Amino acid sequence: MTTVWIVGAGAVGLGLGSFLLQSGTRVVFVGRERTCGLLSSDGLVRTGIFGRFAAPSDQFDVQTSLDLRETQLPNLLLICIKSYDSQTLARQLLETDWVRESGCPLVLCQNGWGNAEIFAKQFPRQRVFSARVITGFQRLAPNHVNVTVHAAPIRMGSLFGADASVLQPLCDRLAAGGIAAETTPTVVRDLWSKMLYNCCLNPLGAILAVPYGQLGEHESTRGIMDRIAAEVFQVMHSNGHSTHWDDVAGFLDAFYHQMLPPTRKHESSMLQDLRAGRRTEIDALCGEIVRLAESSRIETPTNRMLYDLIRFRTTGRC
Repeated sequence: MTTVWIVGAGAVGLGLGSFLLQSGTRVVFVGRERTCGLLSSDGLVRTGIFGRFAAPSDQFDVQTSLDLRETQLPNLLLICIKSYDSQTLARQLLETDWVRESGCPLVLCQNGWGNAEIFAKQFPRQRVFSARVITGFQRLAPNHVNVTVHAAPIRMGSLFGADASVLQPLCDRLAAGGIAAETTPTVVRDLWSKMLYNCCLNPLGAILAVPYGQLGEHESTRGIMDRIAAEVFQVMHSNGHSTHWDDVAGFLDAFYHQMLPPTRKHESSMLQDLRAGRRTEIDALCGEIVRLAESSRIETPTNRMLYDLIRFRTTGRC
């Protein structure tokens, strides 16, 4: 039986875990004490556009540490933590004997850019894979995830040229549980597509406290998103990367007519974080664009403005 450890039992971890459980996959959630407690007592619940699914607590394992204990060695680890915890978790995983020695793949299901490089500094690059997830997961309770939108199949692969076929069993299990997933040799294009999408919508939706659809309905906010996308395209190309569109005009046409409409009612995860008083992932989104731009001596004033505004909202200072 396929065994998957999900490190990070937040909205994404619980959401992906629910589909794996629905396919009969053995799942181990590694999360915070309160989350693990509720999962152990009340099980996992998923609601939303994929329908209701409930898994009793005896259908999966939970733990608050990376200790192997009596659990079966996993076939792979899904990393579903916030991007700002990547450095800490990568070191913890390296210090965990069974993780370091098992050779099992690490599949990063995270927002932003730069996570793969962090894990690749600690582990052989052929073990580090990235997944692009464009599905809206909202955690209504520590053990209850709601799926609000779903824009495209999950795509996963390597940024370092490793053979992604080792992830095919994971894709098959996710698909059997009800959500499409596939491997790709060009996941870098998918990640930059998501960077463009997230940088345009996530911080602006958080600052203005509106769902994505409203941002696309007004000329003023469309102008801001146009400038964000133009800056991201320039930075992406200057760093030797590309996405599914040759230029920003092609992306914006797809963005406004294909990508935005299915997610128009969705509120950004950054807005959810601000409301809950949590740290946001702005550093891995607009902050990463600003960092890459500075190293290439490119000006990115719109991304810089959003980065500073979100930092002010979360820390009270820039």
